[in-house]
Parts: sequence; structure tokens; C-alpha cells
Amino acid sequence: MNFRHIILPAILLASALHIAAQNESKAPENNTPEGPGWLWEISGNGLTQTSYLFGTCHGEGHNFTREEVFGISGLNDAMNSVKAVLFEGGMNTEVSETDSAAIVSDLKKMMQWIKHPGAEYLMPEGTYYKPLFDSVAHFNEVNKFLTYQMKDVEYWKKNPHYWLARMRFYMAFGIRRGTPVDVILKQETVMRGIEPRYVEAREQISGTLFSKFTDTSVIDTLSMKEQVKSLYNIVHYIINNKSVNSFYEALADVYLKNDTCMFWKFMNGAGYVPGAESKDDNNHEILHDRNIKWIPVIRENITQCPSLIAVGCRHLMGPRSVIALLRREGYTVEPVKKE
Repeated sequence: MNFRHIILPAILLASALHIAAQNESKAPENNTPEGPGWLWEISGNGLTQTSYLFGTCHGEGHNFTREEVFGISGLNDAMNSVKAVLFEGGMNTEVSETDSAAIVSDLKKMMQWIKHPGAEYLMPEGTYYKPLFDSVAHFNEVNKFLTYQMKDVEYWKKNPHYWLARMRFYMAFGIRRGTPVDVILKQETVMRGIEPRYVEAREQISGTLFSKFTDTSVIDTLSMKEQVKSLYNIVHYIINNKSVNSFYEALADVYLKNDTCMFWKFMNGAGYVPGAESKDDNNHEILHDRNIKWIPVIRENITQCPSLIAVGCRHLMGPRSVIALLRREGYTVEPVKKE
């Protein structure tokens, strides 16, 4: 069973769809460069050779090409100068039997939860979905989707907590995915004879799968009516696949502008200043906690040989980003000048 890079793309997809549903985000009309790009140099702190940090895009909905990826200023030269490329664990297809068993075990746990959720995921007695919707049309759309697409004629027995978690799971496995930047970069790494390495083990990502999909800590702060509205927004965007695809084509276009500020503005609706506080504070486990765990691995590898660390672009943003953490370690991390 191949679960290649499904977990983090799912989280990004869920997050982006939520933002799109709330803000109707569009690509910025102003394409004037506003900030640094995705490629950064790592030097100083005793290093004898320069290493690099590169923000990839593993969101769905766009088939990135080699020409697009290596059109990013400086990336080709950086690849020519390194001995190893470090990817996120989800790119490691050469997993051990133990790792594979851990992934399968986690997915089995998820499937068991889908069939038999706990009492906390059941609808309170006497509470029904239809009155919670803003309109009958909204209810009918969700009712049809959960009944026929999700094949659950008794969906109404589960509360919105359950279905919002199911939508995250569905988006990980049920929507056609494109070709992420990470895949192009991995192929190029192998073709050039550069050693692929990883900032984390594959099973470290799979271990977050069940807990992340079923996490309701953010949902708990919403009223039942607000939860149902969020459920409608996500279902509506899944049904209108054209809207989903349009959003991700726009996201890919912004990413390829090679501008962190523009990308942040697209995702969050406001200008981004490197070092500013992230609005994704609910993503500690997926973003910030992993950044912290990666630093010792990155330190060891860039000390051994010049390396390119290729991780999701959102790991490069905010005061707990990989950039900020490496600087606190004493390294000089600066953006590569664009041509």
C-alpha cells in the first residue's frame, strides 16, 4: 500500500479549503515582488561550506513540472553544489517493514474510528441537523453528500465534530491529487546521483495521522450551528470540484512567484513580514513542533556535508519557523538573491 505524502497535503488542503470557504481567496492581482523567495543560504556557526533551505509546495490540485520548479531562481545552482537533499519523512518510500507496519496500524485505527466512533462523536439526543443549517438548500446539499457520497444513511447520528474530522480524512484520500514540488525534487535528486535523506522518519508522520484527523480542540470552541456552517462550506467546495481546482491552481501560481510575502497574503488575507506571528497556532503538532525536532537532524547533516533541506514552505514562516530556529542556533540564514 502506497501512502506517499498524503498526510501533510491533507492538512494543507483542509486548511486552505477552510480559508477559501471563509474568504473566497484569490491570487493577488499585484504580482510585484514583495519579499524573499523559497531558497535560503545557511552559513556561519562553524560551517565550512554553504547549505540551503528550500520551501516546497505539497498542496494538491496542480501538476508541477520540472520546468516550473527549476524556474525558481537559484535552485538549480544550489542542487549542483550539495551532496545530500533532506526531505520530509512522507517522501521516504524506502521505509522499513517496521515503519510500514506502523503506518498500516495507524490507518487501521482510523478505519475503526470511522465505523465505530466514541460517544463524544455522537449527536446529542433530540438535536437534529436540519434546523442548524442557514437554509434548506444548504441542508439538502450536505444531506445528499453524506448519504450518497459518504454512503452513510445514518449520518445524522454523528455530530459535526465527527463529520469535520471525516472531511479531513476524505480530502486526504478521496480527492485526486496533482504532482507536488517535493516529487519533482526527489526525482531530480535521484537522477543527479545526490543522496536523499530525511529530517524525520516516515512513521513519525504517520503517528500524527489519527490524532490530527480526529482532533476536535478547535471545533470545541465553536457552537453547533457554527460547526454545521463549516461542514457545509467544506462539503460545498468538495462538490464544486471546479472551485477547489481553481483555488489550487491559484495557490500554485502564487507559489511559483517565488515570494513568501505574496504567498502569505494569499493564504491569510494579509501581508506577511518574516518573523511575524503565524495565524496557524492550532498547527503546533504539524508545523512548529516538527520544526523543533528537525533542527538537530539538520545541524548534523549540514555539518557533515553541504545539504539542501527541502520542506514544506509553511515551515519557513513565523517566529518558530526553521529559519528562525536555525538563526537561534547561531547560523546565518539569508534568502538567495533573485536573478
